[in-house]
Amino acid sequence: MISKVSTQPMSATSFTKKANLAVYESLNFDDRQDFEDANRGFIAPLESTIIKDDSGEVVWDIDKLEYLNDTAPDTVNPSLWRNAQLQAISGLFEVVEGVYQIRGQSIATTFFFEGKQGVIVCDALGSNESAKAAMELYYKHRPRKPVSAIIISQSHADHFGGIQAVLKYAENPDIPIIVPQYFTEEALSENVLLGTIMARRAEYQFGKNLPDGRKGSVSIGIGNTMSSGTMSFEKPTVEIVNEIQTMEIDGVTFQFLLTPNTEAPAEMHFYIQEYKALFVSENANKLMHQIYTVRGAKTRDALHWANSLDKTIDLFENVEIDALLMIHAWPVWGKNQALNHLKLQRDLYKYMHDQTVRLANHGYTMDEIAETIKLPKALDTYWGNRGYYGTLKHNSKGVYNFYLGYYSAHPSDLDPLPQVEAGLKYVEYMGGTANILKQAKADFENGEYRWVAQVLKNVVMADPENSEAKNLLADAFEQLGYQAESANWRNIYLVGASELRNGINKDNSPLDVSGIIKNMPVDEFLKLIAVKLNGPKADCKKITLNVTLSNSNQEYAVYLENSVLYYKADKLDANPDVSLTLDQFTLYGIGLGLLSPEQALAAGKLMISGDQTKLNEFLSLLDEFNRFLNIVTP
Repeated sequence: MISKVSTQPMSATSFTKKANLAVYESLNFDDRQDFEDANRGFIAPLESTIIKDDSGEVVWDIDKLEYLNDTAPDTVNPSLWRNAQLQAISGLFEVVEGVYQIRGQSIATTFFFEGKQGVIVCDALGSNESAKAAMELYYKHRPRKPVSAIIISQSHADHFGGIQAVLKYAENPDIPIIVPQYFTEEALSENVLLGTIMARRAEYQFGKNLPDGRKGSVSIGIGNTMSSGTMSFEKPTVEIVNEIQTMEIDGVTFQFLLTPNTEAPAEMHFYIQEYKALFVSENANKLMHQIYTVRGAKTRDALHWANSLDKTIDLFENVEIDALLMIHAWPVWGKNQALNHLKLQRDLYKYMHDQTVRLANHGYTMDEIAETIKLPKALDTYWGNRGYYGTLKHNSKGVYNFYLGYYSAHPSDLDPLPQVEAGLKYVEYMGGTANILKQAKADFENGEYRWVAQVLKNVVMADPENSEAKNLLADAFEQLGYQAESANWRNIYLVGASELRNGINKDNSPLDVSGIIKNMPVDEFLKLIAVKLNGPKADCKKITLNVTLSNSNQEYAVYLENSVLYYKADKLDANPDVSLTLDQFTLYGIGLGLLSPEQALAAGKLMISGDQTKLNEFLSLLDEFNRFLNIVTP
């Protein structure tokens, strides 16, 4: 009789209960300073705990977080539960008179600095819907002065996605939009080439399809839940290009410090003289951040990150600091407390960097370092350094990979079999599926969940229809998730368990990024087209296209030869196969398969000369990427 895959999550086992109870012994849960700070300056609760887009779809919902008022259940690591409780403290807060923060309206927070004529908004949240709700909450309790400037502190989308909504509150559309150097290039390019797989992996990291609750997602570490909605972009008007640069904005003096290639490729800190407030964007948080981002991104430079925090301390340690502002956390008040927090965060990243490199020089592999490295007590027991987002294990692997790559140097790891082929051989060598399952069940009963997960991956890859193996693997994932202190790890394990039991949720609509794509530079778009080219299908094909953009008079010669795509800007080839004249949006629509050449011609949006069949042939060579990729099954 073939067993069915269970669709329901398990309860915590005795091993998980014991592991979570032990957390209370290792950390000082009597320390309530974070809760005092997170509630300090409270003015009003959120007006919009549920936010919908224009079509009525829910894009933000924290209305279900009341369960966090209880003590931690045995299915959640108590330290992570504490993080979730703190992230759920939301509303409008006064930091100091004239400086206000809204938390809980999006993954990130937003700050308001009141100027002489209006209000300066720092970071615009992740979507237009969230940004609009935040603006309305601020204006309900503060003077309705227009937005006089916008500061975007770094290049990740959760900091700028709602900018078009914020701009609607400005009387003058030409207000300063101030960003760090190289912001535009980084903001529009980071997720373009690998956007499909990154989005799929992000569903695991953020637990996007998990229910909120005791057996689901309780936090995303740097925020309380995943958001969606309509993302937007606006080209900045002012770039901070000097490492240290002072600028008066609406009568308020800002001293900027560029911190590139840290948490974001383009990022900056600033000090506000009038308010005695130091802002450090996302380079300091109330947690350990990620050196290696598990959703997938370029590994960050841990040493440069630590040095940027050190430079911030040196630059501002001799000025008055009433409050330290962080974009994913509540403030820290008082100069001594602020500098102490920055030093502990600095030393956290420096320790991970230095000790990983030390152990690598002793010959330890990436996996061995992750098992070996431990934080010193002063860094480990500080609540602001706990691994709710990044973890010591995967960050040390990130540092190793930054310098040495994925290869362990062992010849057996040079060209291993891929996971499906390896799975078949493992199952064969280990005496077949039945024998593995018998032993895996015994190991599960002994609480050896890491090994059960590792070995059963091979069974499922070799035999993806085996319900018994999928059930047991899901059970192991679940217990690992229940024990995880990292919100990312919990979400990843629990999404994996859910997909083993229920398959991929294909009803979940993606975040609307059309507002970003339409502003993408043409060069970045052509890079995307190049990676969509199916090399084997393009073998022996040779096609030359000329493209003239009617909205900007930009010209491009596009060459397909030897199964690769090149383009030359500001050039038209003398002997093209086909020439196109169209605007930028039409080019993007055709390239992404949203609009056919025939439709564009009929609508008068495309003029074409030469051999049109060559255009259709070229388009037929471009892959469509499936956003519902399998991860836990082949």
